[in-house]
Amino acid sequence: MGKVSLPELPSGDEFEEYISAFFQCGGYHVDRKLIERGEDEVLELDIITTDYKPNRAPDIRLLEIKSGGWGISDIFKVKGWMVYLNLLDGKFVVREERKYLDFFKEKAKTLGIDLVCIPDLKHTAERLKPYTDLGKCSDRETRMWRFSYWVERKLLQRLYALKKEKYSKVKRYSALAEYVFLINNRTFFTENIILRVEELYRAFQKFPNVSAKCANESLGNPFDEEYETLPKEIFNETYYECKLNDIAISSFIKHRARLAILKNAIDYTIYKNAGDEAKTKATYSIKIAGSELEWSRINFLPHSFRDGLAEIGKEPYFYRYPVFWQWFLWYFGGFVLTDIQEKEYELFSRCTGIPVDEIGNALAAYEKLFPMTNGWFVELGDNSKLRVIKMMSVPFMGIGANVRRLAYTSTGVFKDIGTGGKYTISDLIKYNNAAVHLLE
Repeated sequence: MGKVSLPELPSGDEFEEYISAFFQCGGYHVDRKLIERGEDEVLELDIITTDYKPNRAPDIRLLEIKSGGWGISDIFKVKGWMVYLNLLDGKFVVREERKYLDFFKEKAKTLGIDLVCIPDLKHTAERLKPYTDLGKCSDRETRMWRFSYWVERKLLQRLYALKKEKYSKVKRYSALAEYVFLINNRTFFTENIILRVEELYRAFQKFPNVSAKCANESLGNPFDEEYETLPKEIFNETYYECKLNDIAISSFIKHRARLAILKNAIDYTIYKNAGDEAKTKATYSIKIAGSELEWSRINFLPHSFRDGLAEIGKEPYFYRYPVFWQWFLWYFGGFVLTDIQEKEYELFSRCTGIPVDEIGNALAAYEKLFPMTNGWFVELGDNSKLRVIKMMSVPFMGIGANVRRLAYTSTGVFKDIGTGGKYTISDLIKYNNAAVHLLE
């Protein structure tokens, strides 16, 4: 990926990302770094994986990752989290090999925890094979997911640094930090999915047009005014010049919020079909003339959203859409190369488990749940053979550009991808450079 490279011996956050990539490539939806804050305590989960298979409830598993020292207390801590989250399956992945490892594995197994020790990272795929399906993915996919996680980490680090530096001067960084916390952390710990979707929608509606607000504030305008679009100079700077700015952060967060809503909407449909009322029943009730009237709270979500969800729920592979959209946004960069669409769809299918003939339905799910004037995708024209989701975070488009460079060439050179259009390759290179600039 140009000037930047991954560490050969990852540790700390990088080791968590390294392990996450194997589960992502194994077909799971992956949530990372989930935090619940109490008055005195902070609960932080490394990884939650969700396995989506046909005609069954999502299989949710907890993963704790340790690149350094660990002991029996860590195993009991994992068990405590499993009890708290009502999960039966936990994984504890460590790098440091300890004496009497079999003893620790046996104790962990009695608690419903698989202890996986990987002192030599060359054996990672082999050690994780019993717990995830890695047959369809290569080292290329796991490495590119690590780059994607790195982009996410750097964007959030940039956000928190700017918030600390300019807290008293501007509003946008505090707003974006709050938005991230709401969509990634607080809602996860709400067990009932209807209540979770309600919370996500409240967060979504609390920050309308947040990218436009951020852009206007960066030009000296009030953050709290109503803005519909990006100012032209900021739009050009972001999407034509591909400069690293606040829109790279805000657009990432906004799409992440939509993905969280999409995932939970799909979960609701699956659990509803399975008759799981604990996760899907939430009502409002009032008493009138001695009679109690009750309404499902889902009826108070936007009508267009409910109609879209009903339509999506009839599609044969709807249960894989959360996995598909993680891959499409954060790995494939939110775009399609239109003149080699058949190859693109074959690649999407291999990575996400959705048949080629159903990729169109998967891509249409965004529009069905979040209707947008003129649709969510824009064609860049004959000179650039790209169909791009609107308001995408450009550094992730750089990830997608490199995915194509590695997937479609034997040389590793952008011009050999095999796509036409006068500016297609130069656009891909600009996206790549934006990602490299962030990671340098």
